[in-house]
Amino acid sequence: MTKIYEALENADRERGEMTQDAAPRATRSALPRPLEEKLLALYQRVESSSDAPGGRVVAFVGVHAGSDSSNLVCEFARLATGRLLKKVLLLAAYPSPYPNSILAGAGSEGWEDVLEGGASVDDVIAASPDAGLWVGNMSVSEGSLPSILASSGLSGVIDSLRERFDLILVDTPPLAASSDAALLSPATDGVVVVVEAGKTRWQVARNGIEQIQAQGGTVLGTILNKRRQYIPGFIYRKL
Repeated sequence: MTKIYEALENADRERGEMTQDAAPRATRSALPRPLEEKLLALYQRVESSSDAPGGRVVAFVGVHAGSDSSNLVCEFARLATGRLLKKVLLLAAYPSPYPNSILAGAGSEGWEDVLEGGASVDDVIAASPDAGLWVGNMSVSEGSLPSILASSGLSGVIDSLRERFDLILVDTPPLAASSDAALLSPATDGVVVVVEAGKTRWQVARNGIEQIQAQGGTVLGTILNKRRQYIPGFIYRKL
C-alpha cells in the first residue's frame, strides 16, 4: 500500500516562507517539524528506491493544479541540500509556477536543445543562490516534453546527470492536465504524487497513480497536502 506523507494544512502559515514573494533561503529549511520529518522519511525511501550507482531521479506531480506540488518539491530540494548536504538538481517541466523565482538564471534553453545537439547540459542548468542546489528547465515550450521523452538520447543525458548529482528532482504538470508525468515516470526511480486534502477525490488520485504504473513507473508515495486542522497546531502536535 502506498505510504501517505501528510503535509499539514497550516504549513504555509507556520513557516511563513513558502509564498510567492518570499526570497530564496541559503541552506536552511524552515519547515514545521512534523512535515520536515515526513520529508526526511521520504528521502530515505528515495535512497532505497534503487541499487543502481549514481544519483536518484524523482518526479513530483500533483493530481490537480491546486495541490501545491511545486512548493513541496522546492522545500524537499532545500531540505536535501541544507539538512542532508546533498548536491541537488531541480528541473521544471513547462509550465512551472515556482515560488520566489527559484529558477532565475536557469537560462532559456531546455533539453530539446541538448538532444538536438545545439547545447550542452551545462548550457541548460545553473547554480542557484541556495548552496548545493542547481536548477534548470527540462522544457521551455509548451508541448515539447513528449518529444523530449521520446528521444533516444534521453537516457544518456539522465545518466550523465546521475554522475554529477545526488538527487535530480523534476516538477511535472498535474496529472489532471497532462500525461507528461506518466510518460516521464519510466525514466525516473520513482514518482511522488501530491494530493490536495478535501479537494481530490480518491478515485481521481487512484486513476492518476494507475496512469503512472501503466507506463511502467513506480509510485514512491503520496503527500496529502493542505490537510485541515480543526484544533490549534500546538495541541495537534501533542496528540
